[in-house]
Amino acid sequence: MSTALNDVASAALVATGLAPGTQTSSPTGPTVDMISADGPCFAVQQVGAFTADALAGYIEESATGSSWSAVAGAAFAEVTAGTNLQVIRFERTARYVRYAATLNGETPSVAMAVVIGEQKKTL
Repeated sequence: MSTALNDVASAALVATGLAPGTQTSSPTGPTVDMISADGPCFAVQQVGAFTADALAGYIEESATGSSWSAVAGAAFAEVTAGTNLQVIRFERTARYVRYAATLNGETPSVAMAVVIGEQKKTL
């Protein structure tokens, strides 16, 4: 069985989960409002230069945008070295989502970015 990916720009809500940059402490991305989307979500975590013990990234959700909990099944595999790309699929149950991670190490420094997306609602 195959799927078609015809027009991501108009068919999907794609948002910044974490802007590209170097993280030196456990990051939390901006709140993403998913009100105009529905169905399964995806997230892409791209890690480049890596000086840390470990990075454990995951997606959180909130009904109000102020109280957050982890989304079941929306965690990336732990990263312990650079040049790592992961894509996960998950189901949200609340309007807002965001990326969060725990970064471990004495003086961590991780170049990374995250994108979160979901299919737009059809009218």
